Amino acid sequence: MIKPLFKIYQWMLWNIATRFLFINVLLRRSYPFSLTEHSDTFPKPPFLVVANHGTFFDPWIIGSHTTTPLGIMTNDDGFRDGIVTRWYLKSIGAFPKKKGAADYRAMKKTLDLLRNGVPVCIFPEGQTTWDGETQLLYPGIEKLIKRTGCKLVTVRLQGNFLMKPWWAKSKRSGRIRITVSVYTPEKIKRLSNEELFSLIRQSIYQNDIKDPENTRLPFSGRNLAEGLERFVWICMQCAAEDTLVMEGNRITCTACGSIWEIDPYCRLTPVTAGIASCTDLKDWADLHKTRVKENIARHLPETTSTSGVTLLQENEQHDFTETDRGDLILEPDLLRFKGTSTELQWPIADLEDYVIQKKDLFEFRQGKHYHRFLFTGKSPMKWVYYLRYLKGFEHCEAQGHL
Repeated sequence: MIKPLFKIYQWMLWNIATRFLFINVLLRRSYPFSLTEHSDTFPKPPFLVVANHGTFFDPWIIGSHTTTPLGIMTNDDGFRDGIVTRWYLKSIGAFPKKKGAADYRAMKKTLDLLRNGVPVCIFPEGQTTWDGETQLLYPGIEKLIKRTGCKLVTVRLQGNFLMKPWWAKSKRSGRIRITVSVYTPEKIKRLSNEELFSLIRQSIYQNDIKDPENTRLPFSGRNLAEGLERFVWICMQCAAEDTLVMEGNRITCTACGSIWEIDPYCRLTPVTAGIASCTDLKDWADLHKTRVKENIARHLPETTSTSGVTLLQENEQHDFTETDRGDLILEPDLLRFKGTSTELQWPIADLEDYVIQKKDLFEFRQGKHYHRFLFTGKSPMKWVYYLRYLKGFEHCEAQGHL
């Protein structure tokens, strides 16, 4: 049960932050956003907000359209930070969820909040989009909505990925458009679980790079390639791995010398004459998926590797400290780290919750223990892709959900 005094305190903090200081003074200038003409008005609580996720500030962009504080399901890594961060997250109503994994406790917290009349905001992708397209959703949210009998609010954000891709070092100028749709308990009741899940998926689906409406808006920026090495690692021309260098708007392969430029819409243009080129970053991301699956199918003794990776190990206080530096090596059934003084290995079958944290950290869980690797100038995403497809992600793609 949420105490009345805390609810008043939370309401005051929420509205000061969203309507006076943070949103109106700072965020609207850096991330201009507006509702589309097709948008509904946020209803009275309780209601469940479900949205696509393209940038860190999505919860605030959504929350600025309601004076009622939202319970925000948030990556649990933020709750591992310092005492000030943890106080702030709890004060605004955020609660933790394991990134990249189903989390029973987070869903139970959602249910409790809704039953207490508190609206909740969920991003069912579980993390920000990697390539501008809404990722596969975690199922179960449709059962939760049916169980509570509350109103459903779907929010589709367009342009949020292009304003600041998760891998980017600099933000861009542009505009974010928001479409809010409200569904009554009566309409939800008439839908089957499958129909409701499909409604949610369709309502929040977005592909920022392929969306023709985005190209009609003036997006711009500088140093548009910088940071992209966190995501891509395969050269479009020679297929070499970990040889890409990003500077300004240019992508250069040090193995074959090929050069491309990327624009604010993530479209790719070859600078070197006669070289292969994907149309845009989304197509390049799809090429990576194809190559990963091909490499796995070859059953080589060593599937892939990355050198110069820093190992971070977790202590009893759940803090991570750097312990060694070396090579991360993937074999068909085994992940190995070979450092200067440490050699570790983990069976692929035992690895769970493999995600990227804070842009440059690759993290996975084995049992109750989390392991992290810091990447500098190379792609941690490579390891998420490989582990996903080694552990049956093609089946998830075929069924349309995680």
